[in-house]
Amino acid sequence: MGLAAQRFEIEAFGAREGLSVKSWHQDVQTGKGTDALLLRPGLATALKEAKSARCPLIVSRLDRLSRNVHFISGLMEHRVHFIVAALGKDCDHFVLHIYASLAEQERKMISERIKAALARSKKPLGMHARNHRSEAFRRRFHALSAAAVHKAAVERAEAYRVYIEWALGQPGKNGRPILPSKAADKLNERQIETPMGSCWRSDNVRRMATRLGLYQPRVRVPTEVSRARVRAIWKQHPEFTAAEVMKRLGPENTLGRRRIYELLSECWLAHATRYPRYKQMGWPLDHRTVARVRISDIWRRNPEFTAKKVIRNLGHKHSLRVPWVRKIMKECWRTSAKRSAEQWRTGRRFYSPWR
Repeated sequence: MGLAAQRFEIEAFGAREGLSVKSWHQDVQTGKGTDALLLRPGLATALKEAKSARCPLIVSRLDRLSRNVHFISGLMEHRVHFIVAALGKDCDHFVLHIYASLAEQERKMISERIKAALARSKKPLGMHARNHRSEAFRRRFHALSAAAVHKAAVERAEAYRVYIEWALGQPGKNGRPILPSKAADKLNERQIETPMGSCWRSDNVRRMATRLGLYQPRVRVPTEVSRARVRAIWKQHPEFTAAEVMKRLGPENTLGRRRIYELLSECWLAHATRYPRYKQMGWPLDHRTVARVRISDIWRRNPEFTAKKVIRNLGHKHSLRVPWVRKIMKECWRTSAKRSAEQWRTGRRFYSPWR
């Protein structure tokens, strides 16, 4: 029985008996031996939690709890309340002892059958000498082993489906789907361990979500398409920053903020190179590049305008403050031509703060 089948059987048993599952615990470990609690930390945690909460421990089959009669009888002697879903809620100790003996005997028989089968098939299949194995056998052997590994991985992912669905269902940044790294942080905050007992990482979440069909990798948009989209938004709103462009692109956007900033920088540079005086002024390239160019044009045509008049001429697209516009106008006046001392005093008086 795989982990997913066991989970389904326990859920179906709880639905029939009117029981609800408080928490899930699992181990990927053998059930033989009397030191099961040392080899299976999940079982030890489940028994401790069930004892503190005074609720029963439910397993799908008795052999999933243990295949050792001494261990199962020890649990019954210490009055540890556990329920086997396959045997029912009111199964007595006599029946449990019988099934425990059968489980232990079945483990011995499985071991003997496997050893006998390997001993018989070792010589005909050429397992004793690697060089004697045919190429067809190697391909078949590797295909079967890969299929077994994939099946085990899918079963582990199915056992964690509830946690993965919950983590990926959390809201992401700016209304976008949550990233696998952030989903891993959510799982670590809830102290949910991976099947191997370690912390979650983005690659763990991505692999499990892919196996469960919950994660679709983002399709990489061609650079020319991304550049055209960003340029179209910039032409309509030249005052937008990278964050505002990202918000305008919507949740289906696959570009990061840094990439959007690079594409906007191309637009700003292309616009600034059309005006040689922009480099002469020493102005930076940012979301106010177009505003600086327009302010300098308005000042050259109408040097008598105040900062408030310049803002009115710019329109409602540019939400600029008077001190910043006055600063740009003063820089234009300083670099326009050589001035005498009297003209410098007139300029300082003309651009006084009260205007």
